[in-house]
This record gives sequence, C-alpha cells and structure tokens, in this order.
Amino acid sequence: MDPVDLEQLLGRELKALPKPRAPRTLLPRVIAATVDRAGDARAVTGWSTWSRARQLGSIAALMVLIAAGWLLLPAPPREITDATRAAAETATVIRVFWQVLFGPIAIYIAILGVALTLACGAAWAAFEVALGGASHR
Repeated sequence: MDPVDLEQLLGRELKALPKPRAPRTLLPRVIAATVDRAGDARAVTGWSTWSRARQLGSIAALMVLIAAGWLLLPAPPREITDATRAAAETATVIRVFWQVLFGPIAIYIAILGVALTLACGAAWAAFEVALGGASHR
C-alpha cells in the first residue's frame, strides 16, 4: 500500500471515531477537590495569615536574635577597618576625578566616537563605489 493512501485511510478512520466525552462525575469531583484545598491553602499562604499572637511572637523572637547578634559579635579587626577606610578613600578620589576631569568631557568623547565611526563608514562606501566593488573572479 502506498504511504499516501495509508495516510488518507488512517485520517478517515480517525475522523470517523466518536469524540471522547468526560465522565459525568468529573465536574463534581473537581469542585470537591478545590473546596477541600481551600481550607489547606489558608494554612500555607504566609505570615500575614498567622494569628496576631504568633505574629507578635515572631517579631519579638527576631528582635532578640538581632540584639544577640549585635551584642555577641566581636568588633572587627583593625586590618578590616583600615582596608575599608582605604577603599572608601580610593572610591572618593575616583569619584572626584570623574566629576572634575572625565565627566564633563565624556559626552564630547562619545560624540567624537560616533562621528568618526560614521566618517569611516562613509569613506568605506566611497571607496567601494570608486573602485567598482569587490572583484568577482
């Protein structure tokens, strides 16, 4: 049998099959399942659904943990504070150089770059036209 004929035969047979129907009990079961889950969804929706007593208790526990961490952590070593201070000073110097020297001329450098790019493109196009384009040998 030719593959085209087989395909047409299978197509006709599949179209002749009756459309599948959902069982009559499907809709009531889906509704019952969603109603049952609605009660469970409230328990897992988050902190805002907790009772006020639990919310206040969790806030108090968080504040105790933060205070304990603040009081119990040792002061940072001198090397870290020196390195942090040096990094801040370096960032300040770089910011000053940018604002005083490089920032005001940055827009002019960008405009110059775009202009030079366009000029190079125009020169390339002119040479292509003047020389007759690429050789096709």
